[in-house]
Amino acid sequence: MRLFLATALLTAGFASGQTEHFPEMKWKEKELDHFMIRTNGTGTDPARKFAEKTYEVMLEILPGLEGDFEKNAFRTPGGQEAGKEDKFRFTTYLVGTGDDFHNCVMVDAKRHNWTGGNVQITKQVGNYLDPMNRYLVICKSNPGESGGGREQDRKEILVHSLGTALMKSRTHQAGLPFWMTAGMGYYAEHMIFDRCSIYYLDFEAYYRDNPDAKVDARKGGSLGPEESWPKILRKLCKGGKRVSLEKTLNAQIITLSPNESGYMFALNYFMVSTDELKTKYQEFITSIRDGAKPTKELLLETFGYGDDAAFEKDWYEWMMSSKFK
Repeated sequence: MRLFLATALLTAGFASGQTEHFPEMKWKEKELDHFMIRTNGTGTDPARKFAEKTYEVMLEILPGLEGDFEKNAFRTPGGQEAGKEDKFRFTTYLVGTGDDFHNCVMVDAKRHNWTGGNVQITKQVGNYLDPMNRYLVICKSNPGESGGGREQDRKEILVHSLGTALMKSRTHQAGLPFWMTAGMGYYAEHMIFDRCSIYYLDFEAYYRDNPDAKVDARKGGSLGPEESWPKILRKLCKGGKRVSLEKTLNAQIITLSPNESGYMFALNYFMVSTDELKTKYQEFITSIRDGAKPTKELLLETFGYGDDAAFEKDWYEWMMSSKFK
């Protein structure tokens, strides 16, 4: 099994002036301070309940995020404008049926030249971020069924994906390393729900000659609410099952283990765990926004460490302390 964090998104104006991405479908709208929620065949939750909470979490750690929205400076990973509105609002599309989700996927598949494998996996996991980082699409029912049926709780993937999207917008980067995007998504989940949910996917079929082969996707369980990630990661530290900084920074989605995903979360959490560290993290983000590569060398230099061992000493000690909670 492999970890898959469902993400991917799109772009065009309703009476509200916000860009319209799927004009052939009928949507109801709910406008929040920083988000536009569009629904088809379902209600506005979880986006109405958790979108602004996610923004507040990320606002605490991402320098200039408020200006991105207020001054319409929210940018796609390539640096282009995300919309033409006076005040940008990130759009979340919530659909109630597998058919409607399929329609959204096929619009983006054509727009972005997705392969059959891309389409199949996206339809199976039931959610994705626009590749241009402008919106999020979530199917609230079983995406494999044509109709609606029982709606599923999608609040964790909403928060995770929005945290990732806000990170990408601040850095203007499409190619941020996995440890940054997934790790900060985990951080946003933890701050709001006090747990992180893991999604596993068997990627073997994805890379076969037949891109439409069946892929085994299923939720691999949550490290909460029975036990929080900090408690479990402290047990790993005590058991000598630590993941090095080098391995954490080079984690890949197709080989990721639960331990590594936990350490990605812990790394991002550690880097913003105090006011002093948060300031350094903001310097790190600003450097990337200004064109620097998010390398280990830049991270160590920005945080004032001479080598991996010095960083790991403080990182592991923090993980073992009561401050990691």
